[in-house]
Amino acid sequence: MRNPFFAVLFAILLLSACCHGSRFAASAEAPTQSSAQSSEQSSAHRRTPAPMLTPGLDHPGEPFSYFAQPTDEIGVMDAQAATEITPEGYLRTGSAELLFYTGPGQDRLLVPVHARLRTLTQGHLPIDHFAVARNGIDYRFTVFAATLDGSSSGTLVNFVRVRLVNTTSQPTRAVFAVATRYDAEPNTAAQRHGQFRFDRPVAGRFPGDYRQPGETFDPHWVYSFASSPGGGFLRSGELIYTFPSVLQTSLGSARVYRSLTFATRYNEPPNLSPRTLAIDPTTAIGLTRWMPVLAPHASLTLDLKMPVMPTSNAATIAAIEATSLDQARAQITAFWQGILAQGMQVTLPEPKVTDTFAMSLVYDLIARDHIGPNYIQTVNKLHYHSFYLRDGADIAHMYDLTGYPAIARQVLDFFALSQKPDGNFLSQPQQYDGWGEALWAYGQHYQLTHDRAFAAWALPQIDRAVNWLVAARQQDPLHLIPASNVLDNEYIPGHLTGYSFLALSGLRVSIAMAQDTGRDDLARKWQPVYDSYRSTFLAVLDKQAAANHNVIPPALDGDSSGQFWGNLLAVVPEPTLDPFDPRVTATLRAAQARYAEGIMTYGDGRFLHHYLTIKNTLTEVVRDDNQDQIEATRELYALLLHTSSTQAGFEFAMRPWGERNFQDNLAPHGWFAAEYRTLLRQMLLREDGTDLHLLSVLSPAWIGPGKTIAIANAPTRFGPVAFTLTQPGAAHATLTLDTHFTAAPHRLILHIPWFLRITAAEADGKPIAVSNGTLRLSPDTRELHLQWSHIPAAPGATLSYDHAVTAYKTEYARRYAAWMQGQAPQ
Repeated sequence: MRNPFFAVLFAILLLSACCHGSRFAASAEAPTQSSAQSSEQSSAHRRTPAPMLTPGLDHPGEPFSYFAQPTDEIGVMDAQAATEITPEGYLRTGSAELLFYTGPGQDRLLVPVHARLRTLTQGHLPIDHFAVARNGIDYRFTVFAATLDGSSSGTLVNFVRVRLVNTTSQPTRAVFAVATRYDAEPNTAAQRHGQFRFDRPVAGRFPGDYRQPGETFDPHWVYSFASSPGGGFLRSGELIYTFPSVLQTSLGSARVYRSLTFATRYNEPPNLSPRTLAIDPTTAIGLTRWMPVLAPHASLTLDLKMPVMPTSNAATIAAIEATSLDQARAQITAFWQGILAQGMQVTLPEPKVTDTFAMSLVYDLIARDHIGPNYIQTVNKLHYHSFYLRDGADIAHMYDLTGYPAIARQVLDFFALSQKPDGNFLSQPQQYDGWGEALWAYGQHYQLTHDRAFAAWALPQIDRAVNWLVAARQQDPLHLIPASNVLDNEYIPGHLTGYSFLALSGLRVSIAMAQDTGRDDLARKWQPVYDSYRSTFLAVLDKQAAANHNVIPPALDGDSSGQFWGNLLAVVPEPTLDPFDPRVTATLRAAQARYAEGIMTYGDGRFLHHYLTIKNTLTEVVRDDNQDQIEATRELYALLLHTSSTQAGFEFAMRPWGERNFQDNLAPHGWFAAEYRTLLRQMLLREDGTDLHLLSVLSPAWIGPGKTIAIANAPTRFGPVAFTLTQPGAAHATLTLDTHFTAAPHRLILHIPWFLRITAAEADGKPIAVSNGTLRLSPDTRELHLQWSHIPAAPGATLSYDHAVTAYKTEYARRYAAWMQGQAPQ
C-alpha cells in the first residue's frame, strides 16, 4: 500500500464506516474527527456485515475466480507499457480503450460486453480467453500483446481474435461491434480516471517513479477512418485500431458498418468525413459493426489490432497490418515457454498450484521496465508502475531462488540508484526498511550465485550503508533505525519493528558475503555493528513484547496498535529469533486470529490482505511441526482461493465475506506473485544453515497412487537440485535425487507429512529410521524407498484446492442467506 491514492483511501476508510461497494461516503472533514468518534465508527464498521453478492456469481463447472470485478494485464517482458483488461473485458492502454459489443439486445441493438471469467493458454501463458453468448451465438475472444519484431523495444500491439460460433441448428445472425473511447466513467468527481482503471498519462520524475506512457485527452483531436483496404480507425492521423472490412461466411459476405459516433441522423448514412467531435473523454466513438448470418454450427473469426501507443508512422502501420495474429501468437508462445523452461520446474498433481507458480513469474517479468541502461522492477504496469526496494528485494530473491540469476542481477543493479549520498538505501521517503531490504537482496543473491564480481560491486555500497546506520543510530533515542511517520503498511508512526528485523537480516548475509570473498576487513568492521544492533534491538523488543502478552508489536515505542506487518519477520527472511521462541509463537497465533476467509486481514480486520499472509506461511514452513504443516497447507489453498482464474493475486481493500471487490487496487500484484513462488519453492526445497530440507510441507492432495511430485533445475546455496517422488501404489513411494552440489550440505532432511506414518525406509539400499518426523539423509543419497500408511482421521487430510473452493462457496452461501434475512452470520 504505497501509492499515494491508496494511502489517502486507507486513511478515509480507517476513520469512517464509509465503504459501500467502491463508493466512499466519507466527507473531506472525516480526518478531523476525535479519536473517540473514530474508534466508535471503526468498531461499528467491523460489526456491520459487508454487502454481499448473490452466490450465483460462481457458475458450476467453470474455473473459480475470486474477484467479482477482475483486472488483467497483457504485455511483454521489459516493455515500457502494458495493457489492462478491464472488468468488462475491454482493453485499456495509456491512450485509449477498445470496447466490444454484441447484439441484438432487448432494448438496443448493441449491448456492451461484460466477461468476468477469463482463462489463459495452457493455464499459465499471457494469452487471455473469455467468451459471451447471445441469441445462440458464442463470441469467443483471444487477447494478447506482442511486439512486431519480438524485442522488448519493438512496436507493442494488442491482438484480438473474436470467433463467432453459431451453437444452434438453424441459421442465426451474429451482431458484433467495436468502438473506442479515451476513458470510462470515474467513480467520484475527484477521480482522474474511470473505475477499476489506472491513472494516465503520468511522467515519472526520476527512474523508478510512477509513470504511465500515454496521451492526455484532447478535445481538438480529429477522428477518421483510414482509406487503406484493411480498415483502421485514426485519431489525428494516429492508428487506434485495425479491423477487417469484410467477413465471409458460407451464406454470404458481411461488410463492415462504420460510424464516427453511435448517434446518426434519422434515415441518413453516417458522416465519415474526418473531423473533430464534441465529445467527453467517456464517449464511445469509432464504431465498426458486422452482422453476418452463420449457418448451423458454423463459425468465423475476425482479428483486430490495437497499438499500445497510437502511431502515424506509415511503415509501422504497414507492419501492423502485415503481422498476422497467428504469427504474433506463435512468437510470444515460444518466448514465454522458453523463459519458463530456463528456471525451476515444478510438477504437482494440482494444476492450479503449478499454473499460479508459472504465471506469477510471467506477471513479474511483464512488470519489469527496460529503460536505457536500467532494468526497473515494478509491481505491475497498472496502478503500481513504480519501483520499491521492499517489493523489488523480494522479487529479485524469487528470481534467484527459482533459477533466474541473470534477471535478478539486472534488477539488483538498479538498487544502487536508490543509495543516497549519505549511504542510506531509500526508494520512498521514510521507508527505512529499504536499507535492510537492499543489503539482504545483495547478500542472498551472492549466497545463491557465489558471484564474486557481484560481491566486489556490492560490498562498497554496503560499507557506505553501514556507515549511515552507525551515524543514524547515534542520533536516534533508541539507537535503532530511525523512527518514521510514513503511515504505510504498519500504519503507525515510530520505530517500526520490521525495519530492525530487516536490518539484521541484511547485515547477517552481508557479513557472510564479505567473509566468503576474502573481505575480512569488512566482516570485522560490520560484525560489531550487527552485534550491537541485535543486543539493543532485543532489549527493546523484550520489553515491548512482555507488555503486549508476548506478541511482537508493529512498533517499538510503547503503542501496541498499528497493523501487523514487519513484526511478522522474526524468522524470515533470516532468523533473528528461534522459530519456536514464545514471542514468535504468540505473534503467529495473534496474526492467525486476525484471519478471515483463511487469509490475513488489514485495517483492524476490515479488509482482506492477500500477500501479507505469506509472511506467516513462510514462518510455518520453517517451524514445521504437524500443526504448522497443516496451517501452511491451509494457507496455501486460501491464497490460491483468493486469486483470479488467470492466477492473479491482489493486495487489499476487499471486505471479508463481502463484494469481492478490490476497488482501484488493481490485480495482478507483483509482490504476491513473487511471494507465492518463494513459498512454493520453500515448501518443496529450502536451506537452513548447512542443511537442505526436502518436502517441508506436502498437501494430502499430492499423495496417492500414480501421483508425482518433482522439481528440476532448482538452484540452492549448495548447487542445483532435482528430485522426483513417484507413487506407484497407495502404500509406497520412491524418491529419486539428482544433485550437483558445489559445496555439499551437511545433510538432507526429508520431512514426513503429518497425515502419513512411515513403516519402512531405505536410502540407497540401507534401512533408515524416522527421527522427529524426518528422515536424515547423507548428501550423496540417490534413491530412497518409502513404505507408509495413512494416519486414520488425521486433521486436514482432505485439504486441496478444490476442497477450499467448495468450502468457501458453501460458507459464502450460508452467510448470504443470513444477510438477506437481516441476520448477522455467526
